[in-house]
Amino acid sequence: MPSITAKITPEQRNGIYGLVRNRLAGIGDVWIAMEKAGDYSSAERLGLEFGEELRLLRDIGWKPNDYRREFALTMPVHDLMELLSRLQGEAESVLVGSADERKAREEEAKVTECFQLGYEACEEVLAEIDPRTGDPA
Repeated sequence: MPSITAKITPEQRNGIYGLVRNRLAGIGDVWIAMEKAGDYSSAERLGLEFGEELRLLRDIGWKPNDYRREFALTMPVHDLMELLSRLQGEAESVLVGSADERKAREEEAKVTECFQLGYEACEEVLAEIDPRTGDPA
């Protein structure tokens, strides 16, 4: 069994899971970069990023509802830090960029809550595992 990098709560899992699902909606961008744009370096980067996100699902589960009491993250620390930082950055851009629209639509409020939960979960886990800010788990 791989060693545990960090453990997260069900609430943190749900936030991160929402961010990953949102991100995976763009997986077709790999094909677009390769076939339409001929941008193979972007396709490779996206492929690596999506691979990390799919790898994280192995730890937190693929289904929307998972009733475990805690989730052990087994990705290497560096990979997990890059992934969580990327997810957190995307969540931040949505949270900051859509304040007026959030107020206008109830559905978007649910998405915003998901992004906020995911952002905070990324922040907490990064603080736990980042050797520059504290001791790795």
